[in-house]
Amino acid sequence: MKLFETIINMKLNRITTAELLSFSGQQGVTLSNSEAEQIVHLLKGKSINIFDEAERNPLLEQIEKIIGSKRAKQIEQLFYSLTGN
Repeated sequence: MKLFETIINMKLNRITTAELLSFSGQQGVTLSNSEAEQIVHLLKGKSINIFDEAERNPLLEQIEKIIGSKRAKQIEQLFYSLTGN
Protein backbone atom coordinates (compact mmCIF):
# COMPACT_ATOMS: atom_id res chain seq x y z
CA MET A 1 0.00 0.00 0.00
CA LYS A 2 2.87 2.40 0.74
CA LEU A 3 4.06 2.04 -2.86
CA PHE A 4 0.63 3.12 -4.11
CA GLU A 5 0.64 6.11 -1.73
CA THR A 6 4.13 7.10 -2.82
CA ILE A 7 3.21 6.96 -6.51
CA ILE A 8 0.04 9.05 -6.01
CA ASN A 9 1.88 11.66 -3.92
CA MET A 10 4.77 11.87 -6.39
CA LYS A 11 2.33 12.39 -9.26
CA LEU A 12 0.46 15.14 -7.41
CA ASN A 13 3.67 16.88 -6.43
CA ARG A 14 4.84 16.90 -10.07
CA ILE A 15 1.54 17.46 -11.88
CA THR A 16 1.42 19.91 -14.76
CA THR A 17 -1.36 22.36 -15.53
CA ALA A 18 -2.38 20.35 -18.61
CA GLU A 19 -2.49 17.11 -16.60
CA LEU A 20 -4.56 18.72 -13.86
CA LEU A 21 -7.00 20.16 -16.37
CA SER A 22 -7.33 16.77 -18.07
CA PHE A 23 -7.77 14.84 -14.82
CA SER A 24 -10.22 17.34 -13.34
CA GLY A 25 -12.28 17.25 -16.54
CA GLN A 26 -12.40 13.45 -16.41
CA GLN A 27 -13.67 13.70 -12.84
CA GLY A 28 -16.29 16.35 -13.63
CA VAL A 29 -14.53 19.25 -11.90
CA THR A 30 -14.36 22.33 -14.12
CA LEU A 31 -11.23 24.43 -13.74
CA SER A 32 -10.02 27.41 -15.71
CA ASN A 33 -6.44 27.45 -16.94
CA SER A 34 -5.63 30.15 -14.35
CA GLU A 35 -7.16 28.14 -11.50
CA ALA A 36 -5.26 25.02 -12.55
CA GLU A 37 -2.00 26.99 -12.69
CA GLN A 38 -2.58 28.30 -9.16
CA ILE A 39 -3.33 24.81 -7.82
CA VAL A 40 -0.27 23.36 -9.56
CA HIS A 41 1.79 26.10 -7.92
CA LEU A 42 0.44 24.95 -4.52
CA LEU A 43 1.37 21.34 -5.23
CA LYS A 44 4.63 21.48 -7.16
CA GLY A 45 7.67 20.43 -5.21
CA LYS A 46 5.95 20.65 -1.82
CA SER A 47 5.96 16.89 -1.04
CA ILE A 48 2.41 17.07 0.28
CA ASN A 49 1.08 13.72 1.47
CA ILE A 50 -2.63 13.66 0.62
CA PHE A 51 -3.00 10.46 2.65
CA ASP A 52 -2.19 12.49 5.79
CA GLU A 53 -5.24 14.45 6.90
CA ALA A 54 -3.06 17.04 8.67
CA GLU A 55 -1.36 17.85 5.34
CA ARG A 56 -4.42 17.42 3.12
CA ASN A 57 -6.80 19.74 4.98
CA PRO A 58 -4.64 22.91 4.78
CA LEU A 59 -4.13 22.19 1.08
CA LEU A 60 -7.88 21.91 0.57
CA GLU A 61 -8.37 25.23 2.39
CA GLN A 62 -5.91 26.89 0.00
CA ILE A 63 -7.63 25.29 -2.99
CA GLU A 64 -10.98 26.56 -1.69
CA LYS A 65 -9.64 30.13 -1.75
CA ILE A 66 -8.79 29.65 -5.44
CA ILE A 67 -11.85 27.82 -6.77
CA GLY A 68 -14.57 28.28 -4.16
CA SER A 69 -16.16 25.92 -1.69
CA LYS A 70 -18.39 23.94 -4.07
CA ARG A 71 -15.58 22.81 -6.36
CA ALA A 72 -13.17 22.41 -3.42
CA LYS A 73 -15.66 19.92 -1.96
CA GLN A 74 -15.50 18.03 -5.27
CA ILE A 75 -11.71 17.95 -5.01
CA GLU A 76 -12.02 16.77 -1.41
CA GLN A 77 -14.28 13.92 -2.55
CA LEU A 78 -11.76 13.06 -5.24
CA PHE A 79 -8.99 12.92 -2.62
CA TYR A 80 -11.25 10.83 -0.41
CA SER A 81 -11.81 8.33 -3.22
CA LEU A 82 -8.03 8.03 -3.64
CA THR A 83 -7.15 7.80 0.05
CA GLY A 84 -10.17 6.27 1.77
CA ASN A 85 -9.76 8.93 4.50
